[in-house]
Amino acid sequence: MPYKIMLTLLAEGRVTRKQLAARYEISVRTVQRCIDVLIASGIPIEAKSGKDGGYAVDENFRFSGVLLTAEDLERIKAGLEALSSAYPDGTADEIMGKLVCVSEKRGDSLAAPRFYIDSDRWNSGGSTSFKLSAINAAVGSDRTVRITYTDRLGNCTERLLDPYTLALKEGVWYVYGMCHTHRDFRLFRLARMRSVELTDERFVRRGGDVRSALSVGLGAPMEIVLEVNDSALAKAEEWLGEENMTVRGGKFVFRTTVSNGYELVNKVLSMGTNAKVISPPELTERVRRAALKVAGMYDGGDKEGE
Repeated sequence: MPYKIMLTLLAEGRVTRKQLAARYEISVRTVQRCIDVLIASGIPIEAKSGKDGGYAVDENFRFSGVLLTAEDLERIKAGLEALSSAYPDGTADEIMGKLVCVSEKRGDSLAAPRFYIDSDRWNSGGSTSFKLSAINAAVGSDRTVRITYTDRLGNCTERLLDPYTLALKEGVWYVYGMCHTHRDFRLFRLARMRSVELTDERFVRRGGDVRSALSVGLGAPMEIVLEVNDSALAKAEEWLGEENMTVRGGKFVFRTTVSNGYELVNKVLSMGTNAKVISPPELTERVRRAALKVAGMYDGGDKEGE
């Protein structure tokens, strides 16, 4: 608790005992004990009485690496390495250099990490660096961009976009922002942007929630039951979670809720004949039609609807 209170004071400036007690649902006396612990550990906290009173950390205080444990440093480094791999703009590398200096001074070793985050996709191809740089510049300066975009149905359009956030999910880059065409917040897949051009127009940010968009924007929740054999077991466990699996009749059956987006059918088909949708019926039909369409590409006819 003392550590949380210290971070609150660093972030917000002067805060009263009552405000801290209400925020962390503790007593005023407990707040005072935490403050005493921080002062005893060398944190310069000032107390001021009166109308504008409260606790505050001395403005000349600088956050010290001493307050970070070896595990803290290791996890920060893992996150920075993942960011640097996914978006190599150099900033993460600079921060990592500072982190290594702190670790070396303390005698901590970050050379052999206990865990590692790889944000790249398997067999990923193509370069998105130019588009990433352009969108990042627009996000940082609140500038509207003009994009040429191809949607999942193959329709190519030119539109204006106010980009709020760059988001990486399951190895895929998305841009979240206000689409001028639809006058609404939308998610755009970076790979589907054929061109990105910065305009001189600046926008004012108004609301938006990228986390909600990423959780539901790619499809409404759907409960599925999927039956797989040994060959697809590892892939199904990674996607649907081992805890959602039961064994029935020598088959592995997964029952869970997934996003019912356009990628869902492709995920099932990627397992080939090693997986079968048991329910719901509408997903079974979508997979069946997609499989017939793929087969039709190789036998010279389109068997969709047979």
